[in-house]
Amino acid sequence: MVLILFGGFFLVLVGAVVMLWMVSTWNRFVNLELNVDNEWARFESDVKLKYDMLPDLHETVKGYAKHEKDIFDQLSIARQGASGALLAKDLEKFNRFEGQLARLTPQFSAITENYPNLKADALFIDFTQRLVTLEERLAYSRENYNATATIFNKSISMLPDTIVASIKGVRMRELIDVPDFYHQDYVVKF
Repeated sequence: MVLILFGGFFLVLVGAVVMLWMVSTWNRFVNLELNVDNEWARFESDVKLKYDMLPDLHETVKGYAKHEKDIFDQLSIARQGASGALLAKDLEKFNRFEGQLARLTPQFSAITENYPNLKADALFIDFTQRLVTLEERLAYSRENYNATATIFNKSISMLPDTIVASIKGVRMRELIDVPDFYHQDYVVKF
């Protein structure tokens, strides 16, 4: 009789510990998910600022470089595509369009080099300084999002936490790629 009572007490104790672990793990996943969503929102906000600024910069430069229409059209298409992918939270398409924008950046810079009056325009200088600051913020936001998403992805992948993750229905989060353009070596010439 005592053995049955002890066995029952032991099963209740084990059940309580398992339930406590499951609730604790569930709550940790909720916290991690909210952290990832918060970092995504911060990144998304910075990207939207960038995309809102690009048409204004485009209009400023277009007045000086009317015959460079092709590069502006490509920039506009890439911006619209990336913006649409961002709204749809499609990171694969977003990364592809961001790569296109990054590849067009040197061509855009070359255009500004060909127009000394443009380089001296106060509005253009203001836009380019704001764009550089925004790109730095985007890099920081991308780094924070990727770090937070990586922590989340590791947490839901490890045993035994993966059991609670599958019950909760959480999925791995995609990381934001750095466009290939940024991985190229730069040559400084004197």
